[in-house]
Amino acid sequence: MSSDTPTTALRHVNTGLNYQVSSDNFEKVIFDLPEDQADILRWWYFHGKENNLSLGALGKLAGVSSSSLSLVFRGAYGAKLDQLCATLRKARETIKDQVGNPDFLMTSLAKRLFVICDRARALQTVAICWGAMGIGKTTILEEYKERNNHGRTIYLRCGAGMAFGQFVNYLARTLNVTTKNSVHHEIREKIFRILSAGQRCLIVDELHQIFLTTRTDTAVKIAEFLRECHDRSGCGLVLIGTEVLKAEVFNGPHKEALRQLVDRGTLQVALPSKATRQDIDAFLAHYGLTQPGDDEPEARRILADINSSSGLRKLTLHLRDGAAAAAKAGEPYTWAHFVRAFNAIASLAK
Repeated sequence: MSSDTPTTALRHVNTGLNYQVSSDNFEKVIFDLPEDQADILRWWYFHGKENNLSLGALGKLAGVSSSSLSLVFRGAYGAKLDQLCATLRKARETIKDQVGNPDFLMTSLAKRLFVICDRARALQTVAICWGAMGIGKTTILEEYKERNNHGRTIYLRCGAGMAFGQFVNYLARTLNVTTKNSVHHEIREKIFRILSAGQRCLIVDELHQIFLTTRTDTAVKIAEFLRECHDRSGCGLVLIGTEVLKAEVFNGPHKEALRQLVDRGTLQVALPSKATRQDIDAFLAHYGLTQPGDDEPEARRILADINSSSGLRKLTLHLRDGAAAAAKAGEPYTWAHFVRAFNAIASLAK
């Protein structure tokens, strides 16, 4: 799977409504509560934010008044929380978080990355992973975040050319940290405080971008800041990139400056560069196809070429094109549609 596989829609950061309290101040409110109460309140707080629900809509969903939620989130409830939290727990059990992404397929790589993220969170350690472009890292990580959300999983995708301050502010916004009227060190402290609560896992995708598109000293600063996030908060930290990430972190000219980060990377994993036969079969089945037979030599050749040179991202794009051609013709999808669509794109390239 890839960032384009099987769905092209990227999930963007959604900070939701402010509920009259920012995430960092909310964590202060629940800091001294019993763990079970802090957990259920955190779940509902972030459920509302991640789904952009108003307090009224969130209260209706939870079966409590919006004014009660507002008071609790602001630390002004003024009564024992036992009964309210019991109601919130019961309501949580009746909620199905999401319909799910019907186009997401649990490939062998997805299973592996899910385990890596789970272990990084549980062991409060650092995972450093690298793999070829187009194998599906981004889509898998986005799906992991969706399945482990409500404030517990933070997913950050590095953009090109970010300055150090921009990166810190980007992480702060992702965490819904208030940055207005705050100096740099205050923002950092707020970030550490949020990451330290609720057994969180911070996933930083496309980390190789900081080495490819920023000044060298900026890349090192960002990497060291991520190490500090882990050290100060004890959160799980998953760093993902291409082979460039491996080369720069382990063997690059600044490997000594990055040694502390590497030393904390108890999980260092090279991801497989090719899809397995089982993964390919699963993708074909998703489109109602099976492996092409001996009577479909062109389809067999194209499939083999794509798998050897490009991987699942390109395969999915061509499978989609063929499916669209079949739908336009009002016909069941066959390898003939796939081949025709593939050849049409190839002719445009020529």
